[in-house]
Amino acid sequence: MCSINKKKNYNPDIDPVKTYERKVKPDKEFYNKVINTKKNDIRTLVYEDTCEPHTGNAFFVKAGQIIRIEQRPSLHNGRTQIADILFVTPDLKQISDHLNTSAFEGLNPRLYSGIWSQSGVMEKLATVVADEFPYELLDHDKISHMFFAAHCCPEWIVMVHGKNANINSCHENFIHGFNRLPAVQAIKDKKERRKMVQLLADRNDINVFQPNFFTQDENGITRCQLLPCPAVPDGTGIEFYAEKDLYAVISNCPYGDQALPFPEAKPNPIYISVWDTKIAPKKDKLQSISGAEWEEIIYKKFIDGTKDISPK
Repeated sequence: MCSINKKKNYNPDIDPVKTYERKVKPDKEFYNKVINTKKNDIRTLVYEDTCEPHTGNAFFVKAGQIIRIEQRPSLHNGRTQIADILFVTPDLKQISDHLNTSAFEGLNPRLYSGIWSQSGVMEKLATVVADEFPYELLDHDKISHMFFAAHCCPEWIVMVHGKNANINSCHENFIHGFNRLPAVQAIKDKKERRKMVQLLADRNDINVFQPNFFTQDENGITRCQLLPCPAVPDGTGIEFYAEKDLYAVISNCPYGDQALPFPEAKPNPIYISVWDTKIAPKKDKLQSISGAEWEEIIYKKFIDGTKDISPK
């Protein structure tokens, strides 16, 4: 009955998600120019680095540059390495946001997908400009390797493996990585610094090289299935074009490729490179109200009594 009603009554012109999607449709001609800087060998290497096993790290990317996250399984144990990514501006005021990104782009980023910051300061932070994952190695075309989701935390690890598991989590790695940001180190009060790091680390992030599949269980509840990642060829990478100056804070996921139980997994290094395209970001105007404007409108309703905010 639900599917029949959907077919009969569904109207994409009034579906909010579809209307949002149309408003932020990417300029593929522009991003193809960015992509062609690699094809034509005209982009230049800025620096190379690694994100080592059981660590988090922060990588600076200027507006107009590309950060590449690459796999080299044959140099280690032959396995692909899952990574978790959060983007944050150097002043810590904007961070990649699950709510806006999933509303605009869906749960599974692909080529040309944007990564958006949080409500109040909403802007596009980065765009996927290369996805070299060998999708043919996955079981079917409904499986993706990128998605916006939660990351493992100490509570989960202890719940499943006990207090003596002695293994870290992506949350620990994000705490590690965010502590390397200059703006975080500039917070003199240690308690306030920890609060800020926890606030930043406790965000849903982009999982990459983590095959995933959304399906419904026997009760009709949508669940995400996470699958082991097949071994990808050396040099397989994904790339994000920075729409503004950013840090990519990356966790080397303790699950490795998720082929082994958590305590047995042995992660591999993730190889990072940053490239200059010499193409400045295109400043698309969303023609939207700013956070400062809508906050004033909302709070005016409280002040004039239109909406009651007396204590309950």
